[in-house]
Amino acid sequence: MTSFRIATLASAVLALSACTLPNPYSSQPAPVTPVTPEPVPPRLPTPAPAPQPPVIDLPQAPPAPLPEANNATMQRLADSLAARLGGSAAINEVTGPVLLDEIRNQAGSPVDTRGLTERLQAQLSGSLNFVSGPEVNSLRQQLAFQSGRADMASLVRLGKQSGADYLLSGSLHRAGSGFSLRAQLMELASGEVLWSDSVSGR
Repeated sequence: MTSFRIATLASAVLALSACTLPNPYSSQPAPVTPVTPEPVPPRLPTPAPAPQPPVIDLPQAPPAPLPEANNATMQRLADSLAARLGGSAAINEVTGPVLLDEIRNQAGSPVDTRGLTERLQAQLSGSLNFVSGPEVNSLRQQLAFQSGRADMASLVRLGKQSGADYLLSGSLHRAGSGFSLRAQLMELASGEVLWSDSVSGR
């Protein structure tokens, strides 16, 4: 080896020895830069729900009492309705017997509808010819059973069975603090309503 190479190698060794590299196997830990944590805002306590006032179920007011259906009122209604029919022009068109259907109670109070029907018949007996007898009472019961469901064919059949040509029917209703009595007169053969009216009272 020449002296030049030896000198060059020596210079390289000296240069390398001047560079200090960290020893990976050294016992000294690597320097760590501390991290400052971000401040966490304090958690506010959840407010308690406001107390609710107690719910009190108040009792409902009782319904207003229904007016009583006294006999005097019912008799006045029957007499007034009979006078309306007796004074109408339709009474002159009736040329045959009449089947009087029992008045239907739709007023919600106990009412003697049979007595009301009989009084109406008594007031009109001088102007109309009513069919009567046990068979007629049975037909009236059938009409009451079919109330609101009887078609024209059934009414004609029942009328013919009783020998009647006309049907006079009525019903009692509430009218404010009183009552209303309604009626209509129908020709069974044609189904034409010859007359209808109502009276009120209390």
